[in-house]
Amino acid sequence: MKLRELLFRQRSVTAIIGTVVASIAAMGLTTVNGATAAPALACDEELQGWATVEGNGLSTTTGGGDATPQVITTLEELEQYGGDATPRVLVVSGTITTGSYAVDIASNKTLVGADENATIHGGINIREGSSNIIVRNLNFHGFWPDPGPDDTIAARGAHHLWFDHLNVWNAGDGLMDLTQGSDFITVSWSKFWYTDTSHDHRLASLVGSDASPDQDATDAGKLNVTYHHNWFAEAVDQRMPRILFGKGHVFNNYYTSTDNGYAVGVGALASVLIENNYFKDVNNPHQFMYVRPSYITAEGNIYDDTSGVQDTGAGGEGGGVTPFTDPPYDYTLDDADDLPKTVSGCAGPTLSLI
Repeated sequence: MKLRELLFRQRSVTAIIGTVVASIAAMGLTTVNGATAAPALACDEELQGWATVEGNGLSTTTGGGDATPQVITTLEELEQYGGDATPRVLVVSGTITTGSYAVDIASNKTLVGADENATIHGGINIREGSSNIIVRNLNFHGFWPDPGPDDTIAARGAHHLWFDHLNVWNAGDGLMDLTQGSDFITVSWSKFWYTDTSHDHRLASLVGSDASPDQDATDAGKLNVTYHHNWFAEAVDQRMPRILFGKGHVFNNYYTSTDNGYAVGVGALASVLIENNYFKDVNNPHQFMYVRPSYITAEGNIYDDTSGVQDTGAGGEGGGVTPFTDPPYDYTLDDADDLPKTVSGCAGPTLSLI
């Protein structure tokens, strides 16, 4: 039976999603802009990294778990169900515009796009004190150059977060900012980009907002984060990511942000393992930041026509930060020379996640 016939036979959005995906899977096909084609790549969909690590009363990150998925199509539904105390799996269908503010997301939620076109236009805020949240398979379109949320995705004082297969662009300030002692975080298979270099805040993702000792009580020993198989693409200037305080793992990412300021920044007691990434045509692939000590271990990376610094070892003043070389979780490390194909082909939303 053809996909078009199946669509016309269904009467609800939920039934459409389920039937189309089942039919595509049965035929071994994928969809791209409405057309069907044989799959070119096997895109990974498994959780890896710091979001799998036990801590703060949780053994791992499960989001809404086995809650019955419910389709949402309006801002009112996103606000009501995303911010309540009930574990939920919320399937975003179509485009939801948040307006001038970011919508709060509370604990034990999975927020997932119904297909590769599902979009949140504006932003979300992981509520302070929240935990166990998964955000996957969505487009996040910031409001810039119009007024709107400063950050398209923000988390402050939250833990056990997984951001996966996202397409994030044109924030007013940061595309994804993880601050105020947030912890146990994985960011995977996502694309970060901007459309216009006249925008002077083309920032991808910061981990920790302030490098001063005043922030130690909130951030020291936290801000542990993994970035893997992300694509830092056109017009991003800085923070791909910038990590303070935590133990960071940056592996198998693809960098193509030409004319940037720097790619990975490390400072203020952070220790970061940067391995098997592909840096292409970018400036300052990884660098120390600020006066306080930090540490960079870099291995297995490819530097393709890059310029500027590739800082490693101990940085800053005072020392005392040890190398982070043995992450407390299992992970699959791909060869760096495979990343231009695999990451550009798999980063962002994909229908197979539903």
